[in-house]
Amino acid sequence: MQPSNVSIQCSAIDLLQATVARGEIDAIMEDIEAIVVRKLFFCVHLGRLDLQNKLLHLLHSVISSSIMHDESPRQVNREKQEGSAPNSATGHDGDSTTRRYSVNSLLIQTLVDGIAVRTNRPVLQHWLDFLLMAVPQFQPALQAVVGPLNDCICRQLSASLRDVLHASSQGQSYTDDLPSFTTDTEMIMLLAGLERMVSLSLAYTSELIASDDETPTMEKPGSENSGLLGMVSNVFGSDSTQQASEDQLTVSFLVKPSVMF
Repeated sequence: MQPSNVSIQCSAIDLLQATVARGEIDAIMEDIEAIVVRKLFFCVHLGRLDLQNKLLHLLHSVISSSIMHDESPRQVNREKQEGSAPNSATGHDGDSTTRRYSVNSLLIQTLVDGIAVRTNRPVLQHWLDFLLMAVPQFQPALQAVVGPLNDCICRQLSASLRDVLHASSQGQSYTDDLPSFTTDTEMIMLLAGLERMVSLSLAYTSELIASDDETPTMEKPGSENSGLLGMVSNVFGSDSTQQASEDQLTVSFLVKPSVMF
């Protein structure tokens, strides 16, 4: 890419960043997000590293503005409807005009490629900074990206560990240089990113489990007698009942003749 072209694109990104921050284009924010995500995907796979940092900052601003644009009318309607029953015609608290933020279909693949593509490693810190800042901030809107990012970071750590073990194995000759693509800085960054993603994943999983545990379970009557032990107890109960009735008949037979005399 020519230096003049890079300068023009950087200026365009800065201008768009300022416009998004002012909140003057909320109506087309979804289209802008799709364009920025496609541009990032394009830069990752063509090895263009000079625009990715600015595009990531712009993407963060666009997602923030989209979520604020979606949640502000919802909050106003919730405050207006406070103390009244939900309106079934509108679905939730009289809110029929707002929409929930949905993750762009290409965003997850772009984030995974930004971390996994080998030629993108010089700007890996920018991508991990975006993940560590944006994903926890925009929860639960970006919860869908946590699982794929966990898997991606684990694969990168496994590949780095295999590379280190191969370089430190006893069968290697120390007379020649051994090429290795893994650095200690990359492993530390990936471990920090994995720790944060796992924490987010466990946090939301524990909330779901807690909500499931709080749901009361209705037990069916007679459930204690189900199964093999229940059948055995029923057999013993029938035998004891039959034996008791026979004893009662015997006693009554012995008592009645004495009464007749």
